[in-house]
Amino acid sequence: MKKSFKALERKQLLKRLDSLASLPTSYQAPPEGWIRPVRKALGMTASQLAKRLGVQQSRVSEIEKGEIHHQLTLKTLMATAQALGCRFEYAFIPEKPVELLLKERALAVARDKVGYISHHMALEDQSLSEKEQEEQIKQLAEELLKKPQTLWDS
Repeated sequence: MKKSFKALERKQLLKRLDSLASLPTSYQAPPEGWIRPVRKALGMTASQLAKRLGVQQSRVSEIEKGEIHHQLTLKTLMATAQALGCRFEYAFIPEKPVELLLKERALAVARDKVGYISHHMALEDQSLSEKEQEEQIKQLAEELLKKPQTLWDS
């Protein structure tokens, strides 16, 4: 029961991550960050934001610069978003669907392992054909995908 629950939990997480992977790139922060443009769009001065945050106006300038250089804590980002009447979201967005990332990783690990073994077999004059190697890679990748945690050992 516990194993099937973990599998279901993993499947649901993969589905959720895949939905994030399909987000348009418009969700990426603009070059100047989000804080300053949102503040300006709201017609809020740096002084007014500082008051809402309970900090000095110079701190707002530091926050806006810090965002550009990725030097803010999540706590600061959350407080600033709230002061701007916004919701702060933090997410890891996969570059590709997670299953594809796993398959690519499994194939890479399998290629390395089969290549290493093939090299030693060739030294003993027992090399496999290219077709046989590809079949071995495919089979090993399928085995590796059954236990994805093994993909990250090397």
